[in-house]
Amino acid sequence: MINADINADTKVFAVLGCPVGHSLSPLIQNTAAGLKGHNMVYTAMCVEPEQLGDAVKGGRALGISGFNITVPHKKAVMEHLCGLDPLAELIGAVNTLKLTENGYVGYNTDAVGAYYALAEAGADVKDKNVLVIGAGGAGYACAAMAFMRGAKSLYIANRTVAVAKAFAEHLALSVYKTDKNSVSAIGIDDIYGLDGIDIVINTTILGFGAKAGQTPVKDVSWCKKAGVSTVFDVVYSPWETRLLREAKGVGIKTVNGFPMLVYQALAAQEIWFDTEFTPAEKQEICAGLTKYYLSN
Repeated sequence: MINADINADTKVFAVLGCPVGHSLSPLIQNTAAGLKGHNMVYTAMCVEPEQLGDAVKGGRALGISGFNITVPHKKAVMEHLCGLDPLAELIGAVNTLKLTENGYVGYNTDAVGAYYALAEAGADVKDKNVLVIGAGGAGYACAAMAFMRGAKSLYIANRTVAVAKAFAEHLALSVYKTDKNSVSAIGIDDIYGLDGIDIVINTTILGFGAKAGQTPVKDVSWCKKAGVSTVFDVVYSPWETRLLREAKGVGIKTVNGFPMLVYQALAAQEIWFDTEFTPAEKQEICAGLTKYYLSN
């Protein structure tokens, strides 16, 4: 059968990562494009870290209109770009590239995706005490989201405290021009000394892939004692990580990473095509993809 919908005017997009075979981005982006009528195709490309610069350069030469960037390239890709969106510069990590006449400009839509994933679940970070576990690209995005959306206090917990501290200071100086603020850096084992925490966000890979069955919160009863109302894990495969399963077991609301994945993808497409999805369209796409994912 001839597919006349793909032609010389079809824009090409892809997600770059390593590994990337598990990515649901092609499903999400092509589904959204169909709803909006965008003449585009989207695929996944596995790029080894040492080949990242060549991949970006080659993409520009081929006229590939944009990329999504995933692990482990979200920080490393920044040195290969001609510019950064202010939010991406603040976060210090990029997950979306848009082709311009000067090269690729980097954006970060993870923060937007995290915000809408929580909002959809009825969890607003404004005036809440938020704990973000992990200080990688996703951790930076979630911490920046909570900080900029008005969290009452923010804790960034990481195995290497110095990394979390550096980002906490960067956030404060960039947003409030001062290092005197309500964001703190702590070690992961120090979370059990916290109290009055409303929302916990796990951005580590504990619970995913080879680390499935692991959790960054070894004693989930602490969540109940600390007053946690919502636990959000950015992992979406498995659908329910050990962290979410145990949190649900003590009566805490849980949110997995699939809605974040969908909403950050839609935000990327809005950047590429200078368009907007309506709230109804976003909900329709997210609901439809969730149903599809869980049935396959």
